Amino acid sequence: MEKESLQLFLLAADRLLRCRWDGKSENVEILNSALDGETVREVVRDPFNEKKLYAATLTEIHVSEDDGATWQWLPSGGIDRRDIWTMAVHPSRANEIYVGTLPAAVYVSENGGRSFRELAPFRSLPDYDKWTFPPGAHVAHARAIVLDARVPDEIIVGVEEGGVARSSDRGATWEDISGPPSATAFPKVNDPAGIVPYEMGKHEEGRVYRDVHWVMRHPTRLEVLFASTGIGTYRTDDGGKTWSKCEYGMGRAYAIPMINHPAVPDRIFLGAAENGPATWAGHRTVRAGPYNTVKFSRNALAETGGAKSQILRSDDAGRSWTFLKSGLPAGHEHMTCGFAGHPDDPDTLCVGYTDGTVYASNDAGASWERLVVCQPKLYGVRLMRAA
Repeated sequence: MEKESLQLFLLAADRLLRCRWDGKSENVEILNSALDGETVREVVRDPFNEKKLYAATLTEIHVSEDDGATWQWLPSGGIDRRDIWTMAVHPSRANEIYVGTLPAAVYVSENGGRSFRELAPFRSLPDYDKWTFPPGAHVAHARAIVLDARVPDEIIVGVEEGGVARSSDRGATWEDISGPPSATAFPKVNDPAGIVPYEMGKHEEGRVYRDVHWVMRHPTRLEVLFASTGIGTYRTDDGGKTWSKCEYGMGRAYAIPMINHPAVPDRIFLGAAENGPATWAGHRTVRAGPYNTVKFSRNALAETGGAKSQILRSDDAGRSWTFLKSGLPAGHEHMTCGFAGHPDDPDTLCVGYTDGTVYASNDAGASWERLVVCQPKLYGVRLMRAA
């Protein structure tokens, strides 16, 4: 593979597709399919070895030593909650990998994924026993992990549905940074048997909504965080003491993926939808074992028209938003599943939808073109410089 080319990874419910893209044209070359039969949650590069990549699937961790051409399974002993939802590699400590799971727990490996230990104090957070999730058995999961070289001992975790938590000492202790304490943010009883019905939460002034899907830190202001949730996107300017809701003129404003513009610190791209998951066309998120509750999902596609998802951009750190429409489907019935930024060109990025379509922009979202590649049941997209 030429040094100047890019690798586009398509993370799907049944494989990992590795592609070559020049970063400009619509043409994409499929190089290989890997991890067949696996639901791929994440692919990240080792910051200390450009040829080494890690992949997290629904139940396993894999490593590639040749830039994604081949993969080897890692034993990853110690992860006893085997529904993996997210993975992050520490940017400044070699071989340190974090994993978030369902049921909600956080694990760390300090030997490159061969073994893990649980950061057990995470499960001692005050409202942990009340964290919930719509399908029975109403079990929350750690969905997002944020690490930052500027604060190397800090770990921020977004929980669906549990809010946002932070450790400042590598996981020894934790604090809830979802905003002011609330007696009504969670159900009084969270019944794992599913006999007590799920209770949807409500927006509370000063707090982030508990259903957190994505957490992102401002690139130049450590205390500014963003969280996408099931009823919109939130921002904190004080490290989680208080949160405010970003307004962008959508119905439910169900939001998932976000990405920063690397050269314009206040510029944010967001994928959001008018409607919630019961309305979405196509594939629903996979869960493992007893948590595979797809059969309980209501399908309201016919009566709603689907997700009606949109791509938005803010140039003032979430205070105002613009809908990006040129070249993109208007009100897509499928949900957006992820963004990927070009490692060298800050104005180039890709966005994927769950039907497998991928669009690219070379002008910071002003216009988009569909790429000639499609991987159904798409979960995410990642864009990396070829090693």
